[in-house]
Formats: sequence, structure tokens, C-alpha cells
Amino acid sequence: MTTTGGETSAGRHFNYDTQWPAYALAWSARDTKFRLAVGSCLENEMNHIQIIEMNEETKRLECLASAEHTFPPTKLMWRPDHGSDGNGGPASPDLLASSSTTMHVWKVQDGQVKCVAKLANTRTQKQPSQNLPPLTSFDWSTVSHHKLGASSVDTTCTIWNLERQKIETQLIAHDKAVYDIAFSQVDSLFASVGADGSVRLFDQRNLDHSTIVFEASPPAPLLRLAWNKNNTNHIACIAMDAVGVHLIDIRRPSVALAALSHHDACVNSISWAPHSRNHLLCGTDDGYGIIWDVAEVLPSADPAARSRQPPLLAYDCGSEVYQAQWSPAQPDYFALGMANQVRVLPV
Repeated sequence: MTTTGGETSAGRHFNYDTQWPAYALAWSARDTKFRLAVGSCLENEMNHIQIIEMNEETKRLECLASAEHTFPPTKLMWRPDHGSDGNGGPASPDLLASSSTTMHVWKVQDGQVKCVAKLANTRTQKQPSQNLPPLTSFDWSTVSHHKLGASSVDTTCTIWNLERQKIETQLIAHDKAVYDIAFSQVDSLFASVGADGSVRLFDQRNLDHSTIVFEASPPAPLLRLAWNKNNTNHIACIAMDAVGVHLIDIRRPSVALAALSHHDACVNSISWAPHSRNHLLCGTDDGYGIIWDVAEVLPSADPAARSRQPPLLAYDCGSEVYQAQWSPAQPDYFALGMANQVRVLPV
């Protein structure tokens, strides 16, 4: 694997070349400079996870560790903590999670990536592993770090207690496959999207019912959602084969606040800024990394005018962007995953 660098108007960018599509991508929340996990998407069963990091001497991104992964990881996410307990105690393990047919939890230590836990859906755990229904995505609670929630094609959402490695909650969340899940900053709340075209809001304290806060019109499967951690009223989501991003205010269910689009392109990935309540990062199928300033879009009372509002930044990658992720530890940078490359860019 090789890396290269270059300059943009905002500063230096860094490239890390892979031998496979960089489909899954995750930033570490720790202060380690530019530590990312990258996952492959190959049609054969055996896939790969690589841990890359900035070499401060050479100023290049290098692979520090790697592991084989059964099936392509549908998502990667680091434990959302800074490593210290804040009281001078021992640092917590550097953990990474991945989803495929099961949830895998990995420890990254001393140049190695070791699997320390496998969490299976109890509805299907007695079946052979190759027959387990795929987990389409997951989220790791930034409020309760022991809590992992996953979505599945079998219509369920499952929330595990990682410390006990046991299920806290499991429910049939949608009428069809569930494609994504996200926790709120309110510990008991989570949201999901699925093939039935709805965004549903759940409260673990009362799972007898859910609240539908948005339905795609015309009907279309909703593939991904991102819950704004700095403004918990706002959720962004994307629909299959549909242009742009829907921005939703959960206080005003059913009607999207805005539809954000650029070049009439479909969006593959969305990520809110970790340090701002107004900025949304998108990766598009026509090869752009885009940042929207939601505060500039929403004041217009005319929905047509909002849809014409240009983005704050549009970076042309020249290749379809599968993943767009904002760094929680270095918020002046974001990363884009493409066919054979990860590109780290300054805002």
C-alpha cells in the first residue's frame, strides 16, 4: 500500500491507496493523528480490515495492522471514547467494531487486530454462520459506551450490552429489512430506517410503539441515516436511487425540512460534523465530497430555493465516493473512501 500527499486551498491532503474498494471507513475518536480503520468490499467471502495511521516522521499514512474479515464489513466504528478515564486511571482498550453476519469487536494493540467478541442475533444464532441474516449497519452509543445497536435484513434491531455480551433489547422494527440505526444523545432513544421507506423513532423505556417521523414520497427504501449529535432535533437520511439528502426535524414529523442536492447526484454516505450543529458531510456517486451548511439552507421559506442552495464545499475526487466520515478527534479533517483509495482532506 502506498500513500501520497498534496495541497488544496485549505491545506495539505493525504492519500492512502488500497487494493480493493474502500467501502467501510471509520475515524478513531482518540488523539492519535489520523488513525482510521478501512474495510474492503470484495465479492469473495474473505475480506480485509486495515488500521492506518499518520507516520509523523514521513508525514504519510501507513498500515499499522490488518485482519481478515468474513464477508465485507457493512460498517466499521471505533469505541467513541478518548481512551482515558479522566482520573489518571488505566486507559481503556482501543476497540473497533464491525458488522457482517455477526457483530465483531476487535482490540487493536501492539500492531495486531484481535477479535475479542462475536455477538450474534439470538433469533438465528443456532443456524450455521453462513446462513445468518446480514447485519446492514450498527451504531455505538456515545453516551453509554457499553451499548451497541445493529440493524438487520430480518426486520429487527438488536441492542447489546458489550460488557455483558448479552442482548438488552431486540424488536421487530420495520415491516421490511432494516438498513441503518442511530442512537441519540438521549441515552434511551434510537432511530432506524428501512426498506419500507420510513424513519422510526424508538424509546427503550417503552417499546410498545414507535413514532414514524418521516416517510419517503414517492415510496423508496431509506438506506442510511445520521443523527446530529449537536442538534438532536435534526436527522439526515438518504433513499435508494434518489437524488440528494432529506433533512428531518423530529419535532415536525412527516415533512422534510429540506432536500439537499448537488449535480442531481445520489448520495452514498452522510456524516454530521462532530463540532458543529450546522454542517453535514456527504459522499456522492458522481465523485464529490460535499459539505452543506444547514444554517444557510433552512432560513429560506421556499422549498425550491432551499434545493437550489449551493453547498459550502464541493471537492471533486474523480471517482465515486462510497464513504464520507468526519474526524471526531481532528474536526478540521474528513476522509473519503473510494474504489482504490482513502483520501484525507482539510475542511
